[in-house]
Amino acid sequence: MASENYRVVHEYDYLVTRRVSREACHVISHDDFGALRDFVLGNLEGDEAVELMRLCSPAGVGEALQLRNYVGVIELESGLQVEVLPKIDFGTDEESRSVFLRMLADLGTDTSFRSMNRAHVSDDRTPLFEAFVSMFLEECSNLIKRGIKSTYKEVRSRESVMRGRIDFARQTREGLVHAERLSLVYDEYVIDRPENRIMKSTLRLLKNRSRSAGNKRRATQLFEALDGVSLSHNVDADFSRCVIDRTTREYETLLAWCRVFLKGESFSMFRGRNVAMALLFPMEKVFEGYVGKTLRKIALQANALRSVELQARGKWLFNERGIALRPDILCVNNSGSNVVLDTKWKRVNGVRDLGVTDMYQMYAYGRRFRKGHNDMQHVILLYPWHKGVRRSGLLRSGKRVSPDGVQVDMFYVDLRKIDESMNMLIALLDDPKLLEG
Repeated sequence: MASENYRVVHEYDYLVTRRVSREACHVISHDDFGALRDFVLGNLEGDEAVELMRLCSPAGVGEALQLRNYVGVIELESGLQVEVLPKIDFGTDEESRSVFLRMLADLGTDTSFRSMNRAHVSDDRTPLFEAFVSMFLEECSNLIKRGIKSTYKEVRSRESVMRGRIDFARQTREGLVHAERLSLVYDEYVIDRPENRIMKSTLRLLKNRSRSAGNKRRATQLFEALDGVSLSHNVDADFSRCVIDRTTREYETLLAWCRVFLKGESFSMFRGRNVAMALLFPMEKVFEGYVGKTLRKIALQANALRSVELQARGKWLFNERGIALRPDILCVNNSGSNVVLDTKWKRVNGVRDLGVTDMYQMYAYGRRFRKGHNDMQHVILLYPWHKGVRRSGLLRSGKRVSPDGVQVDMFYVDLRKIDESMNMLIALLDDPKLLEG
């Protein structure tokens, strides 16, 4: 891939228009910088404002765009692709990309992640954009193999063989000239329906836009397999005609991908005039969902915990129920004790990096989710492991205990070895006394 049209950056890196001595600064053209700046400002407006990047002026750098906590890929109309990888240092960009795609693949219950198959994360060198294209092509291939939907379409024609019904008004007008033919109206069962037209139009776009020979070849093959389907001449109109019900449920994920590629809409509905595509994922939510669902799957399959509740409800900060408390994960072990877990997508090296606000939040969780007045209430902060930390698992020096019996611990989750980390965590949850040693 040509370097002038491709940048690999990380969360909280900077995009600039000139070379500077500061690290984590990536140079792009003035036009591309302006397009991204407009994209950022456009998404700060409205009811669902999102800060995808921050416009700033660091010392010695000048005007810059600092990336935030969204990971994925942005493609501009100019052809520039910006691939944003997680800030957590696993060793190499290839390993970071592989871990991120694996996290998305395991979040398969959400529409936006449903077609992310593990087969597409095996090649760590594949850019994110090409990995996403490959996932879309896999979704198309599976749908075509199962059989695409058809629909009845009204046809009006003049034919020598009777079929359907006669259009007497038209026959009266035109029958004098061609008496040997009948003006007919009949229904024909065809595959040329809005969903299929959108799919074919997306395939045409991707076989031209993709820079991977394999993706180009596969997109061309799938495009040719839809021989009886026309291209969409009005994408917005065709999308408006698509209704997801029990007969078209198989198209739901496919159409979500088509909106990304054809209309430049992300699954998170980012918008931008000069942005061809923005496929970005908030890493806090990806990390929270990945850890929570993996923990619940492993713990319940092994009957190691009584329950694992994600985004726990039912507790309030005050008796008046004005402020709800919703920890990321609430576990009940086989002894009936509550253990609160909260995920934090932060690069933390140790106790000194703990935020005061986080500790207030954990203390509130500990107080309100406590069951017995005489028992220690345990709360565990879950952070991603990175190369700056000696080992994954429980940080023994990270224990903090309040005078009234709330203990907060730190645990590093190794996303490269998620099952191993979850089993270590489950052992602590099953016997919280291990945390008090």
